[in-house]
Amino acid sequence: MGFFSPWFLAGVVAVGLPIWLHLLKRHKTDPQPFPSLMFFEHREQSSVQHRRLDYILLFILRTLMLVLLALLFANPFIRRLTPKGAGKKLVVVAVDRSFSMRTKEGTSTRLDQAKTEALNVLSKVAPGQPAQIVALADTLQAMTQQTADPGELRGAVSAIKESDARASFGELARYLRTLSESTKTPLDVHLISDLQKSAMPPGFTDLRLDQDTDITFHTIGKVQPNWAVETVIAPQHVYDPKRARISATVTGFSAPAATRTVTLLMNGKTISSKSVNVPENGRGSAEFTGLDAASYGFNRCEIRIDSADGLPADDRYAFSVERTDPKKVLFVDDGQRPKAQQYFRAALNASDDAAFQLEPLRPEVAATADLSKYAVVVLNDLSSLPAGLEQSLQNYVSAGGSLLESIGPASVVGLPRAPVLDETIEGTRYASREGERFFSVSDLDTGHDVMKSVDRFGNVKIYLAANVGATKSRVLARLNNGTPLVLERKVGEGKVLAFTSTFDGANNDMPLHYSWVPFVQKSMYYLSGGGSTEQPTNLSVGEYVELRTGNEKGAQAEVQDPDGQRVLSLEESAQARNFALTREGFYEVRTAGGKRSLVAAHANRKESDLAVIPQETLDLWKATGSSGSPNGSGQGTGDEANTSPWSLSPFILLLLLGVALAESVVADRYLRPQAQPQETKAA
Repeated sequence: MGFFSPWFLAGVVAVGLPIWLHLLKRHKTDPQPFPSLMFFEHREQSSVQHRRLDYILLFILRTLMLVLLALLFANPFIRRLTPKGAGKKLVVVAVDRSFSMRTKEGTSTRLDQAKTEALNVLSKVAPGQPAQIVALADTLQAMTQQTADPGELRGAVSAIKESDARASFGELARYLRTLSESTKTPLDVHLISDLQKSAMPPGFTDLRLDQDTDITFHTIGKVQPNWAVETVIAPQHVYDPKRARISATVTGFSAPAATRTVTLLMNGKTISSKSVNVPENGRGSAEFTGLDAASYGFNRCEIRIDSADGLPADDRYAFSVERTDPKKVLFVDDGQRPKAQQYFRAALNASDDAAFQLEPLRPEVAATADLSKYAVVVLNDLSSLPAGLEQSLQNYVSAGGSLLESIGPASVVGLPRAPVLDETIEGTRYASREGERFFSVSDLDTGHDVMKSVDRFGNVKIYLAANVGATKSRVLARLNNGTPLVLERKVGEGKVLAFTSTFDGANNDMPLHYSWVPFVQKSMYYLSGGGSTEQPTNLSVGEYVELRTGNEKGAQAEVQDPDGQRVLSLEESAQARNFALTREGFYEVRTAGGKRSLVAAHANRKESDLAVIPQETLDLWKATGSSGSPNGSGQGTGDEANTSPWSLSPFILLLLLGVALAESVVADRYLRPQAQPQETKAA
């Protein structure tokens, strides 16, 4: 037995207080009225009876209270055997089921060998010894609870299935720390894995194990050469099949130089094949041009190489491509600035995918055109709007359309307000030769989808800009004299983007600047609902597909897995914000907003590198769980390492409360003043 705070035992001297109260206090006698004392003899009264203890039980209770209070602050403890000292431990068998465990070793896969090794480990577990089976991939799956039933443990090992996910030893270490903290029992961990180097976390501290966690590594398989389709770069949408390009990279991991045949398949049909020379431990690439075989809608595509290693699962790479017509852009131009159309068209055609098709119209013709068939409408510095055109534009934008308008000198002269944007045009700002000579952009909202990629917009020289108010609009770019250059306003379900200068290069050098092409293309993608707001459709297993935004609560989403089965419950389809891709293949997704897409999932190609963790790293990992390691929390050796202090304070506190309650009852009974008898009134 010991004390955590022995100095508080000095409080026992307070026991003198009840002694003083019960023994040494001054004796006082209340005077009693008596008719006469003349016949009584005067003599000394003995004081021995006043030095006797009064109320023995009350004295004992008060003394005990003070002793218990001192003990409570001293915090006594006794030592008990820890689970380690009692010989207890929990056996944890972790079986790696990641993508690399599909590698064939002879006639069986690494996962089959790992499951056989797990059964061998279980056969050596003593009867009655608790154990647990866990399956390791990017997350940890507990196959059993802690149990001593051999049949349940062997059945859990047999139930482990291969995964397309990447292994994460950091997740295993995190789980073991949590398990050690909750069970307070030493862990005997057996990791059965191919011990890939790529499964290591970014920081070694993530592998830390708690004290008394012993880990044993069972290495499965040997390092062997492996060729894989590492990456595929393909357009998400194909507008002009002849301009589409697909690039595939083939990598040899720990492999000699070789020639691999790369094949492009689309909807199950072979489109083209090429030979690629892959250097030793290097990379080779193949490029395919033209996707005339792509049908309208979603296409299931795949790049394959001829299999020549033990992991044929990474010899293919799935991706999806959607073929659709280019989005139409209406360019409303009155012919006063012909170069503007030329510059704008050149910027749109600078992209390989040719996502937009420009259609110029005169304002009077556009007034009667069906604007709903256009993804974006562009107004090129119009001096006037024909009757009905502004109302058509207003209805078009309110219904979800998008408008880009250039506001230059012609608009300043002919229009009092910016069309649909509904901001006042107050005049022009001209940088004269006697003054600044040109304006530059001093304030740029780089968080906006249009502005974030226009990183050198500040080098553009603006000679003339319209002074447009910004009472209802958001300013995305502002000149150094305070004049807004790019404004945006949401109108109904659509949006309006305004550029307060011209597109023809007469009032600025924007069309001749390297910011021109990204500005035009990003503006079109943003206004048409694509670009950076569109989530990718070619992802790795373990990544997430967004199903809804904050404005789509309650709307139904739908996901079909590669087998065509719906994977979301009714509650998930109405509330889930995203969905995790758990296996390779094609997923048909309909978001809560109604947008449909075909998502292709492929295994993380870090799993294709079969290089193993160096032995010295494994030794360091194992050492983090030993009692004497610097990272361990134990500080005792011998008997102290097998025992732990157990505080008696809770029991002392309960006893103290009981004694205090008893003292109150006894004191109330002994010290309660006795009732004085009432005098009888004289008759």
